[in-house]
Amino acid sequence: MPTSFVPLLIQSLSIFPFVQDYLTWIQNLTFWQFIGIISFVLVDLLRNVGKPVVLSVHHLFRKIHPLPFQSIESAQIKISVLVPAHNEGVAIRKTIESLLESTYPNKEIIVIDDHSTDDTFQQAYPYYKSGKIKLVKRTEGSKGSKSGASNFGAVFASGDIILVMDGDTLMERNALSEVAKYMTVQDIVAIAGNVRILSGDNEVENLLTKCQSYEYLIAFELGRRIRLMMKILVIIPGAFGAFRKGIIRKVGFFDKDTITEDFDLGVKIFKTKGRVEFIPGAISQTYCPNNWREWIAQRVRWSHGQFTTLLKHKDAVTGRTNYPLLFILGIIDMMFMDIVLLMIRMISLLYMILVFQNTIIYPMIFIMMIYFVNEIIVIITAALFSPNKSDLKYIYLAPIMILMYRPLYSCVRFYAYFMSMFKKEIKW
Repeated sequence: MPTSFVPLLIQSLSIFPFVQDYLTWIQNLTFWQFIGIISFVLVDLLRNVGKPVVLSVHHLFRKIHPLPFQSIESAQIKISVLVPAHNEGVAIRKTIESLLESTYPNKEIIVIDDHSTDDTFQQAYPYYKSGKIKLVKRTEGSKGSKSGASNFGAVFASGDIILVMDGDTLMERNALSEVAKYMTVQDIVAIAGNVRILSGDNEVENLLTKCQSYEYLIAFELGRRIRLMMKILVIIPGAFGAFRKGIIRKVGFFDKDTITEDFDLGVKIFKTKGRVEFIPGAISQTYCPNNWREWIAQRVRWSHGQFTTLLKHKDAVTGRTNYPLLFILGIIDMMFMDIVLLMIRMISLLYMILVFQNTIIYPMIFIMMIYFVNEIIVIITAALFSPNKSDLKYIYLAPIMILMYRPLYSCVRFYAYFMSMFKKEIKW
């Protein structure tokens, strides 16, 4: 017997008593102990197990009953693309080039240099000088305010559709054509594009940027599709959102009282009973934070902004309004999944620590096993529905998402909600 095999055999045999103890622990669980543990994961499990079936039915329905598209040529829709840019000197040329390479001809590109202190204006100027884009410089108002910059740029827009994107985002060649195609459907007033991660800032790729790629895949291919199917798609991504000019004029463009102006605008549009669509085939690629400090700062802003926006529009669930029922349910669902359920998980975790003081490792293993099955279902479903089937390559990240990324994000969200409740301001 090889000498290297002996330690390995001893190590494997030492696992058996632990497994026996774990199985004994499961058998001795009381009903209420089991409920306390399973409450930690039950909602996620029930929702995610049903998603493949529900989405498959919806996909089949859309095949049988497609949207009443018209000819893009006969519709003659002009798209004004607004690119608010604050210190985007590194990326702005690539963003402009991606828009110029678009296959859709009836477009105008408006770059808004928003109080930049770098060479953003100089990098965009050659495209303006050659007549390929409009270039405006914003020097008044709040510095680096995307809502203010977007509103400023909209003044110069002559298109029927206003498309807002980020200054570090690249549009795929067919994305604008997909937007125009969907906007030929008369009752659609706004569109959410499919946003993916290109790489980390400064083209850095590491474990964090790959985890964000995984996260975006699930958020858009599952989250957006499910909300679209339920007609509660409220969030229109700031990196790729398109609106009929009439609807954003009606709701007053972007408000400046929230740092999640894209979510706020989506809610305002829903209040008008406007129809919002998600286009899986209209893809943009964006950059993401490449280190944990910037990632935490970004997610604190997002979560804080979401909380304050929900408070701003609390009239949707107070019963004193006449908004569409599905819109009200969508807001309640978001509040429950993102805020209430987070608090329930915190209470459930505290319960397990108090009840299973000496054996806390057992319930944690039990939960992780359920989450792992849940995560595999989610990532496979998202990859199957994705236009890019190679997205299944991210499946190896599932354990990292379960053990590290999602728990850390939960703590970040909890902190942001705490700051919101005590009216602590977060700067963009």
